[in-house]
Order: sequence, then C-alpha cells, then structure tokens
Amino acid sequence: MIFYVIGIVGISMVIMTGLFAWLLTSMDAAVTNNKVVIEQQKERFKPEQTMGFEIAQNQDQTARFLDARKEAAKRAASLPRGGNMGIGRKGAEQLKTASKNLANDPISAFKIAEQQGWNGMGDFSAMQEAALGGTAVAQTVVKRVRRKLVPGKDYQITPITDAMSLEEKRKTRVANAKNKYVAMEALKASGDLYTDDAPVVEQTAGAPAATAAAPAATAPSPAAAAGIEPPVLIEITDSMSKDEKRTAKIANSKAKSAYKKALKAAGIDPKSVDMTGASTAPAPAAAPAPAAPVAAPAPAAAPAGIEPPVLIEITDDMSKDEKRSAKIANSKAKSAYKKALKAAGIDPKSVKI
Repeated sequence: MIFYVIGIVGISMVIMTGLFAWLLTSMDAAVTNNKVVIEQQKERFKPEQTMGFEIAQNQDQTARFLDARKEAAKRAASLPRGGNMGIGRKGAEQLKTASKNLANDPISAFKIAEQQGWNGMGDFSAMQEAALGGTAVAQTVVKRVRRKLVPGKDYQITPITDAMSLEEKRKTRVANAKNKYVAMEALKASGDLYTDDAPVVEQTAGAPAATAAAPAATAPSPAAAAGIEPPVLIEITDSMSKDEKRTAKIANSKAKSAYKKALKAAGIDPKSVDMTGASTAPAPAAAPAPAAPVAAPAPAAAPAGIEPPVLIEITDDMSKDEKRSAKIANSKAKSAYKKALKAAGIDPKSVKI
C-alpha cells in the first residue's frame, strides 16, 4: 500500500512538473511572438510620415486603402451618434473642405497622397496665403558662371578616327577623359573655375519691390502668348516610398509630354521654352546707358564657405561605362553638396549647382 501511494505521488509530481514546464514554454513563446508582432507593426506603420494615420507605405494600393478605411472606421466609432457629420446648424455651419480637414479624414488624405505623396499634405492654404501675401524687395545678386573647358585648348585631346580598332578607341576615350579631369582639377585648385556674371536684380521676401530706374519692356514668352499653361510637376523627395516616386516620375513625364505636344501644335519649338513657360532665347540687348563711374560688384562668395561640386562633363565620345560612372560621380557630388547646404541652414533650391 505504501509503495502504491509513493508511486502515485511520484507520477503526479512528474506530470505537474511537465505541465508547469509546458506552461512556461507557451508563455515565453507568446511573449516572443508578441514582440515580433509589435516590431512588425512599428516597421509597417510610420505615422510621422502619414499625418498620424496608420497606413502602411510598403504595401500595395489595395492594402493601403484598407488601412485608410480602418482608420476612418476607428475615428467614426469613437464619435457620438452623428458626430462625424461636421455640418452644424444653420448660421453656425462647420462644414470644411477636404484640404482643410485632412487630419480628420484619412480616406481623403490617402486619395490625395496617392497622386502627390504625403510630403506637404495639409499645407496648401498656408503655402497659398504665403505666396499671395508675401512682399518682395529688390536685391542685387552676382551670379557665378562655371567655366567650360575647350578641348584642344585647355587640355590635350586625341581625335578618334574610323581607322582605329575598338580597343584603340576605348583607350583614346579614357586618355581624353583623364586629360580633361586633370585640367579640371588644376582649374579648381587655381580658383578660376567660376567667373562672375553680370549683376542680376532678384526679388526676395520681406518688403515691397523697388521700381527700377529705367525698366525695360519684357515681351511675353511664346507659350504665354499662345495661352499654354506650363505643366505642374510633382516634387520628388527622399521621404517618398518607391511607389510614390515612380508614380510622381510617370505623372511628371506625362505632363511634360502633353506640354511639348501643345507647344508643337501651336507652332512653337519646345526647345525654345523651358518647363516654367519662360523663353530660353536670348533677350534683346537694351540701349546702352551713358557711361558712369560705377564700382565693380564684389564677387559672390560660396554659400557659407561651401565649395560647389565639381561635375564631370558627359560627352558623346564616352563609352556607356564611362557615362554611367560619370553620372554616378556627379550624383554623389550633388548629394553631398546639398547635404552640406542643409547642414548650414541654406535651402538647396536657392543655390544653383
């Protein structure tokens, strides 16, 4: 009998120990899975980029729309009955347009973001008021023009002939590119890479613009004379996802193509007009004013002591690999230059590269 009781107690202890171990293992697995789910949610949703809405940017359009509908349903469920109408009584209307109520309307915000991206959402009114209410002041700016190297004059170049073999042509292109690069580096070291252009009067925000002493009559551009509006292009930023950048590039390409077709239909050469509608043809020279002793404008220094990037000129005689390497090097140089401007508190758009 004693052995029987001891056996039952021993078996019970084994069973209870096994159950307790299984319970601890299950709880540990549940905690681990919960951590994984939380990390996935953090990686999937980035509310700081989507106006506070939990809309995944790394999913397809259908999944993003479902996320927007869930956000709208959550907001509607948290309001009292009829609280999402937002109309108000007569005389105390509270109706808002979609652009002014995007913070409370995730579906409208999603639909607009699918066309222009999340960057700058909800700031249309502020930007429009700043554009309409801003004033300007005349400021003389000396533009700096980058010098272009002349082959055969600034650096030695070997002409490529049809009698050369493919290997000789390739070696000649490489040698010409190296000579040009050495000449460009020497020009940069001498400090003569940029030359001062004629001073230009620009308008900056702050005060009413001053009237010029003898304003020259400017003729309207050919596109404006024909009544053709310039295309509205979407700005592509680093905060956009790959799908948003691709959509923006496609939309910009379609807008440019439609604008060029409209110019051709109106009998205007698209090359003579840029994408802002301004004419690229040289303006007629104004009548010379009486000579007066005027001090030469001081050369404009580089913004905040930042040297402009040295870009490699891409020519038709380069091979595909050389062009690709040059484009990559130029892109890296521009990116580093823009980051340096941002770090110095300067808007990269205000500086011409």
